[in-house]
Amino acid sequence: MSPAASPTSAKIRAERVAIGAAAALALGKLVTGVLTNSIGLLSAAADSLFDVLISAFNLFSIRIADSPADEGHPFGHGKAENLAGLLQTAVIVAVGGVLLIEAIRRLVRGTRPEHAGWGIAVMVVATVVSWLITQHLRRVGRETDSVVLMADALHYQTDVWTNGGVLLGLLLLWVTGSGLFDALIGIIVAGVILASAYRLLVRSIHDLMDAALPEVEQRAIEEVIHRHRFVVDHRSLRTRRSGSQRQVDFTIVACRHLPLGEAHDLVDHVEKEIAATIPGAHVVVHAEPTDDCADPSRCIGQARPADLLAHRSDE
Repeated sequence: MSPAASPTSAKIRAERVAIGAAAALALGKLVTGVLTNSIGLLSAAADSLFDVLISAFNLFSIRIADSPADEGHPFGHGKAENLAGLLQTAVIVAVGGVLLIEAIRRLVRGTRPEHAGWGIAVMVVATVVSWLITQHLRRVGRETDSVVLMADALHYQTDVWTNGGVLLGLLLLWVTGSGLFDALIGIIVAGVILASAYRLLVRSIHDLMDAALPEVEQRAIEEVIHRHRFVVDHRSLRTRRSGSQRQVDFTIVACRHLPLGEAHDLVDHVEKEIAATIPGAHVVVHAEPTDDCADPSRCIGQARPADLLAHRSDE
């Protein structure tokens, strides 16, 4: 992502690309599925139609999530992305469930697709395009730390498995003449889709339940805190994720002899350094004085004038 491009505009462009590609794939799969009577193709077409709806909803949720905080939402609107991820989970489960039921029904009835060659050509294109969409969404999602784009990338990853499975089934039909593989691979693909939905559900629920940030990020925050000379300790570190935003608040215990103005500068510096270390972090720090100054190296009352305001040395 170029420096000139904002995270919001990059996310919006990525979703627009996904919507256009999914719409074209849905139309091609639907027409070919009707002509070939393939459950794999028809299921893949339904999945692509859902992709269009979900990506459109994601585009809407990105705009909401990146809107500034207001009086009614003082912590911002970042959880709109988590809600969109939860909706995607429901859609993925629905698609996987319908595919599983229909594949079992066709397996029992022995339904056989027709004109496998047409379906093979369409599914080769669909598999490649779905893979390209997945890679694009995943790259932008990582660059912008967007849970909704990462969820959409996972959604399109299931399309790669779906399309690849349908393609394999049609190839086996073309080689062996047996329609059994179309239904069997449909069952396998449905299982992969449902497993992906479970992973996405866990991530969405964790963020909605205000789970703490990953341990590596919390360690990075603590390293920043204790990098400053007159910070004796820290207490009540609380972290959570809201979409691509992170909320961090804690209390630092500083030398009780530190002047009020310098204590304010110290807190302000710690907040800015953590925000620079953890992308998308909104940091709130409260300062409390020590009960005593048992450690002379941290006591401003016993420090040399040159040591004063040591927290500014790396600015």
